[in-house]
Amino acid sequence: MVSTPPAYPLGFAAASQLDVSQALPGYTRTVGLEWDVPAADRHHKFHLTKKTGERWLTLSLTSRAATVADTPTFFQGGDVSGSLQLQLDNEELVDGITVALYGRLSIFSHSTSNFLYMSRSIYSASDKSPGRSEASSVAARRGRLQGRYDWPYSFRLPKGVSILSSITTNAEVERQSYRLPPSFSDEHSNVIIQYSLVVCVDRGGLRKGSKLVVPIVYVPLARPGPPTILRQLAYQQCITIPGPDVDPVGWKTSEPVKVEGTLFKTIQLEALCTVHVSMQLTYTRGAPIHLIISIRSNNRQFLDLLTPQSMHVALLQHITFGDEGNQPRFSRRLSAQITMKTRSLAVATWWRVSNPATSSDVRTFAGEVLIPDDAVPACRILHYGHEV
Repeated sequence: MVSTPPAYPLGFAAASQLDVSQALPGYTRTVGLEWDVPAADRHHKFHLTKKTGERWLTLSLTSRAATVADTPTFFQGGDVSGSLQLQLDNEELVDGITVALYGRLSIFSHSTSNFLYMSRSIYSASDKSPGRSEASSVAARRGRLQGRYDWPYSFRLPKGVSILSSITTNAEVERQSYRLPPSFSDEHSNVIIQYSLVVCVDRGGLRKGSKLVVPIVYVPLARPGPPTILRQLAYQQCITIPGPDVDPVGWKTSEPVKVEGTLFKTIQLEALCTVHVSMQLTYTRGAPIHLIISIRSNNRQFLDLLTPQSMHVALLQHITFGDEGNQPRFSRRLSAQITMKTRSLAVATWWRVSNPATSSDVRTFAGEVLIPDDAVPACRILHYGHEV
């Protein structure tokens, strides 16, 4: 615990934001400004090899991953692009080659749903030309390939997807739109949201086809609105941020909650607790959420015993399985079934606030809870959702 408010570094208010909100209007999107995402200069290569170890198929792609060794990483609105190289020393019969982009939701390792599917035909035996080949290698005839080939491919990541959600008694089809969820894996809830590039080589005759699966990471982009002017000044001057009495538009104030208890096992008491949370309600991972709690009671002894250690506020992640009651379902005859899991991500740190203008029957504490750097942005897709 700390006894004094922390100092905030110069320029904190201008720090860029990477987060997501379940409700589309819940944050201010900035279209004209550049995001401070890593440059798309990481070149990755993935291969299929023969038994001899010789590489005969190579998928190349460029991403925004931190290093070449990391999983290829792509951000909202970006392109997943690269090239596919084929090296065949001997003539082989190939019916077709495709590259597909998948988005999958897996729950409890036995329920898998595809919410995104995009496919590109790289080569087809029915095409007039087998594709680009080096001059020293020529396809003998349609469907038979030999030599080196190099085909480009590209996918533009959509902002969201529209998925069949219900069929009415009149056979009318209804669809539900979702924002693309972030890549996500949580061992506590046994949920995985994963994206992958899949190359399929279909061979002629009865020969078994070949498949190359390349996992990729998807990161959505969102930016909360700027802090109030008074809070920005506090950040710049490294002073205590103004409370709701000075900067009321900078705080979200809860309804007072009555708390009843017993002091020293004999004295019955009541207190009203009011919590103030800093606005906006969309935050940057790794940044603090500022809090103020006011406790009002007519029992002075109880108020004098309150300390920062008496306060316990946690940042919780709620994970839901199933459809909400107001959400369309595939069949109107199905009732909504929801299972929720909750786990704590972080706990707030508190310090006492002294304000001479405050009434003697009120004690005020300020605090903050740090959002973990690896916290996953909120999302809802199909019958799954999580939020913080």
